[in-house]
Amino acid sequence: MTLIFTGYIEGYYGRLFDWHDRNRLLGGVAAAEMTSYFYAPKEDARHRQFWRQPYDKAWQAEFTQFATIAAAKNIHLIAGIAPGLDFDFASLDASVDQKNDFTTLVAKVRQFLANGASMIALLMDDIAADFEARSGSFTNEGRAHAALANRLGLAIDAAIIIVPRIYADSLITPDDTQSLAYLEQFTSHLDPQHQVVYCGDDIVAPRPFGDAGGHLDPASIIIWDNFYANDYCPRRLFLGPWRNTDMPHIMLNPTGMIETDLLLLGLMAGGRDQAGRGSEAGKIYWRELMQKAAVPDVFFDIAAYFDAPYGFAAEFAMPSAKTALAALDILLWRWKSPLQREWYPHLMGLKQDILLANGELPLERIEKTQMAPLARQLSGFAAKG
Repeated sequence: MTLIFTGYIEGYYGRLFDWHDRNRLLGGVAAAEMTSYFYAPKEDARHRQFWRQPYDKAWQAEFTQFATIAAAKNIHLIAGIAPGLDFDFASLDASVDQKNDFTTLVAKVRQFLANGASMIALLMDDIAADFEARSGSFTNEGRAHAALANRLGLAIDAAIIIVPRIYADSLITPDDTQSLAYLEQFTSHLDPQHQVVYCGDDIVAPRPFGDAGGHLDPASIIIWDNFYANDYCPRRLFLGPWRNTDMPHIMLNPTGMIETDLLLLGLMAGGRDQAGRGSEAGKIYWRELMQKAAVPDVFFDIAAYFDAPYGFAAEFAMPSAKTALAALDILLWRWKSPLQREWYPHLMGLKQDILLANGELPLERIEKTQMAPLARQLSGFAAKG
């Protein structure tokens, strides 16, 4: 039976879970009847920046225990490694007996498998355009990335998952022949047993799969869904009904806040169950799940502010400032819960933004609450007004 990849991606910037929280997330993945956990945290230095460094014995012991718990819950544990920042492709031309970047990568991947990982992911995303400095005998970056994935798969005798450098349509501009050549070379040279991660028409994608994904076999694509991610806009928080429901392999890369992410896994699972039943059915399920999580009903008065990222159709009407401020006073001061503690900075930020928009935040409060560049700008506008 072919595995359908659904579940959680620990793949954001700015936060790093401990093992206790990761174990809780395994419970959330299992409760949502999803299949997979993708370990690829950008803030794990040995995952990305210092990928050549082996994990120490204590870390390996924790990972092994984590893998054991995942297996007991029938969760597929994908271990990611991201060497793309500075991998030397000349190592693919070197002798297999020579210590180099490729043999270092293989050794680290084999350690992941020995520690209990079910599958390996190779991440080549978010890297500088400096391939020529490390290209070895390759003249095309896409072909080099495919060759690395193929060689790694052969070394461990297994299919792998790969995130290419071009992982969303928006990373290609109309006259960007180099990026188009990347995808063409990457897809034409990648062995078919490997799975490819793609976001869609954008990094936060209203249309999963998108157009450039047309170079790929849909059956081989895992959608990296950033609908709830906020590492690119940390003052914002997205909590609305989940939208992306039409792809078989789709995994969620959310916020890195444990209570919030457990809730979002439930929203994603419910969104898949509600697919095809219409927007109103989705909103009813969303409201019921929020209430089950003990979110006060007044939150629904300000749901429009927390609904969805740029590019998605709104599901809720904007409230009046008076209604929003009344709801925020309850949510900030009278609601006490682990979720509230995670959401507090966003609730407070929203209150300040509404007051700013209405011209009701005094100059002193602007100086106290806003970062200096914005405070200077806002203070200048307020003074002129």
